[in-house]
Amino acid sequence: MITRIRHNFLWLLLLALVACGPTRQITTQQLPTTTVTDVTLADSIWTFSQTHPDGFTLNISTWEMPKEGIAVAYSATQDLHDRDGLNYVISHAQSHGGHVGGWLDTESGRYYFDSVRIFPEDSLSQATKFGIENAQIAIYILSSGKEIRLDDMQENF
Repeated sequence: MITRIRHNFLWLLLLALVACGPTRQITTQQLPTTTVTDVTLADSIWTFSQTHPDGFTLNISTWEMPKEGIAVAYSATQDLHDRDGLNYVISHAQSHGGHVGGWLDTESGRYYFDSVRIFPEDSLSQATKFGIENAQIAIYILSSGKEIRLDDMQENF
């Protein structure tokens, strides 16, 4: 099953890369830490996000979606919604654990891209505190698919 998913993903990736044409290099004025390799990776993750409209968490080194843990975004990648913002998210993730997330905030209708930190599931309090410190709207428990909104929890920490 996983082999078939990877095979299908590779075909989608190849199709997307052909459709997008040659990759372009971002100037240092736009994103100083982005390279041509990052742009290609960003193209792949952008395509991946199109097949996961409700959201995803992805290890960008292994292309695996973790099945356990609590995903919490870093404030450094706050409010990035488009393809260009994804370049920065990937650059940040490469030096902060290697996980990228995409999620649809059903309340605002906006799709976010974030560099995320994965906490063990028995560390809900620590994950919540990190989420509040990083001004996050919500955190996400990967094993259950449960979103925990942080709006009302700030006064407890």
